[in-house]
Amino acid sequence: MNSVLQALLHAPPLRNYFLGDRHNRFLCPRRTPMRHRTTDAEVKAACLACDLDEIYSATFSGERTPYSPAKFLYSWWQHATNLASYEQQDAHEFFISILDHIHENIKDDQHKSHEQGDGDCCIAHRVFSGILRSDVTCTNCGFSSTTFEPCMDISLDLDSGHNNYLGVANPKPHVRNGERNVAGMSSKVSTLMRCLERFTRAERLDADQKYFCERCKERQESLKQMSIRRLPLVSCFHIKRFEHSTVKKMSRKVDHSLQFPFSLDMTPYLSSSILRSRYGNRIFPSEACDPDAVSELPSEFEIFAVITHSGKLDAGHYVTYLRLNNQWYRCDDAWVTRVDEHTVRSSQAYMLFYVQKTLYYKACERAAAE
Repeated sequence: MNSVLQALLHAPPLRNYFLGDRHNRFLCPRRTPMRHRTTDAEVKAACLACDLDEIYSATFSGERTPYSPAKFLYSWWQHATNLASYEQQDAHEFFISILDHIHENIKDDQHKSHEQGDGDCCIAHRVFSGILRSDVTCTNCGFSSTTFEPCMDISLDLDSGHNNYLGVANPKPHVRNGERNVAGMSSKVSTLMRCLERFTRAERLDADQKYFCERCKERQESLKQMSIRRLPLVSCFHIKRFEHSTVKKMSRKVDHSLQFPFSLDMTPYLSSSILRSRYGNRIFPSEACDPDAVSELPSEFEIFAVITHSGKLDAGHYVTYLRLNNQWYRCDDAWVTRVDEHTVRSSQAYMLFYVQKTLYYKACERAAAE
């Protein structure tokens, strides 16, 4: 819980929302009994956003003593009763649960749609919500079926190079998008770029996953390709380090190292880029009238938080590295210490948080002015 809260507290758009008094816990209608509420549960319903507002106030008050989010934990347990225990829980699952309940608690002042996936429905979606595009193409006739799906984060498989799987270190240094593969590094090293390339790579669906082609009028073998139609203000990448095999009836933690850049250009993984590489510069009617597809949204991001996991599958510990004014800090529950870049890069990243570059540098300028 502490590791995820540290990342959320320092996400620039979310921080600006709460410190800008956009959700005041003293004026929240969920804290005030209303006539149309009929049950005690409705009257006493805990508001997770109010508890977050209290944590933001305490964290940025100038006090140097540690703050215990015990009240927040109790409120979250009321919302997520299936996770209400002192057993080991997953940080990624906790992160998604928090965003879901912020979505439930905060109602937009402009009374926009509150359906899941509406990017303007609440602050959680305005900050973290993006849209994925899925194209399924029939290998027989070339007909494509396209669907869109909202996402709050992107889960990535660790993808090591062929040589690294064999235990052979990369023979030469290689620099790409800020990443550097250095000769002599340990085996089984993945890079964030390869993980994203794998995520957006066309893959052949299994024979038992044949999709019904509208043109062929029968089930055919097909290719599926994912891409990012719309980027969020804050991109969260969840690295799949916990594998569960129903065939082998076993689970394990993947300890591969992950190299990741501090500055990230998401252009190669956007739907517009992938469609351009597939079809050239042709513009299709459906894309021409799609504001998400034709608008040039910022695609350059800066990292500001890394959540790491140490230990085994059934027991471990989460630590957050925060990047503030280009200086890194290690947040280990109540202890915060300065660390160098090498410590962050060599950590076992589990969740990576990137914010649009313009927002990152605006946050740095504001912090410097204060």
